Amino acid sequence: MDLPQVISSEIIKKSYLKHECSKDVALILSLEQEFDWQIIKKLNLSLLNIVHIVGLRLITNLECLTLSHNKIKKIENLDCLTKLEELNLSYNRITKIENLDHLTKLNILSLSGNKISELKNLDNSLQLQAFYISNNEITDINQIYYLKRFKYLQCMDLSNNPATNNNRQLIVDQFPKLIYLDNVHITAEERSSTVEINDEYSLAGSEILGDSNLIHKAFLKETDGIQFFNYLYYEDLDGELLSKWNSTVRGAFATCKKQITDSSMELYNTSLQKLTVRDEMFSKFKMCHNRFERKLTYESRDIIKEFEEIRRLRMEPTEQQLMDIEINEMDISQDSFGVGVENDHFSIESFVSVSEGDIIIMKRKLHQKNIYMNKTIMDLISKYTKLVEEELKLFLELLVPIFFNMRAIISTYSEILSENVRLAVNNPIKIIPKEFINHFGNRFAINDAVVKMSDKHMEMIYKREELLNSNAKKWAAKSIEDLKNSEKQRFWMVFEEITKYCDNVTIWLKSLKKL
Repeated sequence: MDLPQVISSEIIKKSYLKHECSKDVALILSLEQEFDWQIIKKLNLSLLNIVHIVGLRLITNLECLTLSHNKIKKIENLDCLTKLEELNLSYNRITKIENLDHLTKLNILSLSGNKISELKNLDNSLQLQAFYISNNEITDINQIYYLKRFKYLQCMDLSNNPATNNNRQLIVDQFPKLIYLDNVHITAEERSSTVEINDEYSLAGSEILGDSNLIHKAFLKETDGIQFFNYLYYEDLDGELLSKWNSTVRGAFATCKKQITDSSMELYNTSLQKLTVRDEMFSKFKMCHNRFERKLTYESRDIIKEFEEIRRLRMEPTEQQLMDIEINEMDISQDSFGVGVENDHFSIESFVSVSEGDIIIMKRKLHQKNIYMNKTIMDLISKYTKLVEEELKLFLELLVPIFFNMRAIISTYSEILSENVRLAVNNPIKIIPKEFINHFGNRFAINDAVVKMSDKHMEMIYKREELLNSNAKKWAAKSIEDLKNSEKQRFWMVFEEITKYCDNVTIWLKSLKKL
C-alpha cells in the first residue's frame, strides 16, 4: 500500500522536470545548484497519494496546477497562488468548495469525482470559463443557479449527479452563452427547444420578470463603477480647471478620484452581487412554481381524460348489447308484418348513461383543482415576497455606508481645495494664473465656484442614492404585482376553459337525448 506523501520542494522540482521539461532542459536544470522556482508556471502533482495541500509558497508564478487522483479531503493553502488560471482537483475526497477567494484569475476549475453536494464559495472567481463537477453528490437542481453569476462560462460538465441527470435541456435553457455541456456541443436545435411546461398559463412566461436586463437597469447604471467619477465631472469645466490649482490640490484631486472610484466599484460589485442573488431567488421560485403547476395541470387533464374515457365506453355498446339491438330490429320488422309482439326498444342511445350530474361533478372537481392551484401559488408568491423584501432591505442597508463614504471623500477634497483657493484669493500680492481669471471673470468668483462645485457633486451623489433606492423598491413592488397579475390571469383563463368545456359537453348530451 502506497504511503501518503507531503508536497515538498523536492517533489515539486521532480514533477516539474518530469512533466513540463524536455530531457535536455531537465538535465540542465537538475544540475543547477540554486533552482529558480519562479520559472514554474505549470505543475502536475497527480497520482502521488497526496493528502494535504501544502508547500506551494515557493511557486508563486504558477498558472496551472493539477492535483487530481490523490487523497485530498480539503481545499486549502492556495492563497499564495494569485496568478493561478487553471486548477484540477478532480478525483479526490473533497466534500466542500472553499478557500478559493484569492484565485481571482481562475478560468478553469475541475472538481469532478469528489463528494461535493453544494455549489458555493466561488464568488471571487468571476473569470471562470470552464467548470467541471461531474460525478459528485449534487441532489438539488436549484444549485445550478449559483453558476449563473459566471458570465464568461462556456464549458460545463455536471453529468452523473443525482439532480442533473436527464435535465440537459433545462440547463441549456438557463445558460444561453454555454457552448459545451457534459463534454457535448450544444446544438442549434437544443437552443431553439424549451422544457415542456404548461406555458400558456405559466408565470415563467412573464416578459417583465423574464427580462434580466430590466432588473439590471433597476439597480445599475452605465455611469456606475469605474465611470462614476467621470459622471461627477461630466461637462464640469469649473471642476476640471480647479483641480489644477496647485500641487497640493492636484494631489488631493488624484486621491479623491481614486477613493471615489474605489467606492463606486464597491457600489457596483455590491449591486451586481445582489442582482445575482435576486436572479437566483426568482429562478428557484419559477422552478418550484412550474413543477407545482405542471403537477396540478396533469391532474386536471387526468380528470377530463377519465370522464372522456367513461363517455366513450358508454357510447360503445358491448357485443351482447349489439345482439339485443339486432333482435329488437328484427322484432320491429316482424311487428310491421302484423306479428304484434311488443319488446323493449333498444338503441345505442340506451347505453349513453352520462348524466348532467356527472358533468356537474366533473366541473366541480376541475374548479376545485384550479382554486387549490391558485391558493398554493399565491402562498408561494407570499413567501417569495417576504424573501424579496428581506433581501432588498439588506441591500439598501449595504448602500448607506458606501454613499456616506463618497460624500465624505468629496467633502475632504472640497475643504482642501477651498482652503488653498481662499489663501490665494485673499492674498493681494498673490498672482492668480491668467487662465483662472479668464475663466471665472475675477479672483473672488473662484471662491463661489468652489462652493457650487462641491454642492453640485454632493447633490449628484444624493440623487444617485435616491434613484437606486427608488428603483430597487419600484422593481420589487412591480415584480410582485406582476406575479399576482399573472396568476390572476391564469386562474380566470383556466376557469373559462373549464366552463366552456363543461358547457359543450352539456350541449352534446342535450342534443343526444333529442335523437
